[in-house]
Amino acid sequence: MANTSWPVAESAESSLPVTLRSGVRQEFGRALRAPYETFITVAVNGAMMSSAWFFLPKSLKDKVFTLHGTLAFALVLAAWMYSDVPATNVLGPDAERAAAAIDEPVMFRRLLYGKNIVLWALVTPVCLVVALVNGIFSHNLLATLYSVIWIGVVPFGVLGLSGIVGIRFPYHPLPIRYRWENRLPRRRMLWRWLALVVTPYGLVPLLDVLIMLPSLLLWGLTSTHGLSQKLPDNDLGWGVALACVVAAICSFGGHRFGAWLAHRRRDALLTFLADATRG
Repeated sequence: MANTSWPVAESAESSLPVTLRSGVRQEFGRALRAPYETFITVAVNGAMMSSAWFFLPKSLKDKVFTLHGTLAFALVLAAWMYSDVPATNVLGPDAERAAAAIDEPVMFRRLLYGKNIVLWALVTPVCLVVALVNGIFSHNLLATLYSVIWIGVVPFGVLGLSGIVGIRFPYHPLPIRYRWENRLPRRRMLWRWLALVVTPYGLVPLLDVLIMLPSLLLWGLTSTHGLSQKLPDNDLGWGVALACVVAAICSFGGHRFGAWLAHRRRDALLTFLADATRG
């Protein structure tokens, strides 16, 4: 018989934040407690991306560099570091507070924004340093400035949308051994979890592309050489500005839709969040 008494992770802080500032402070407190999931996830993704980059075929690197030169590395690094569980599974690891806030849209959005800001604060400084170093060596300060703006703003749009997945399909953080022991007759616990763990690696880059789509269209239609050559700095700036506007809309709309979806699925979510053994 499968072991069903495995200890389940609890929220590090059960009180709801009265302000966004307190919400961010609580999220940092949770991130600084064992098992340090967010810190480890961000660090591992950054190391994987940095390592893999040097093994990419030159032809593929040239395609990535076509529009933005060597500064493209910082943008790709940022996108990849967000591509993991913390960007999507926003309710499961914080089930107690999520359940308490589900009937209060403002409070629920505050929780989501707090999680986004903490994740942003862990990823952004690293990517900014990379962008600045590349910009100094490439002697293109204006393009570097646009890169810094992109890294600082666009991820909020991605996080605002990616969190919807975790609201629709949350899961509790359980040891892999426990999931394996309970794979039968409940295969759903194992396979559903595996699917949701892998999802961010495709979803987050896709959302980045969708947010950049209006900018790509703008560059293709108005830039001198379209998308076939490196963009002039002014064209790059207009595209980044448009991407920031789209990201702001996605962040605002994504969080509001997420709060609405959580309230609409209230009973199912409360039942799921209250029982961590459901995985």
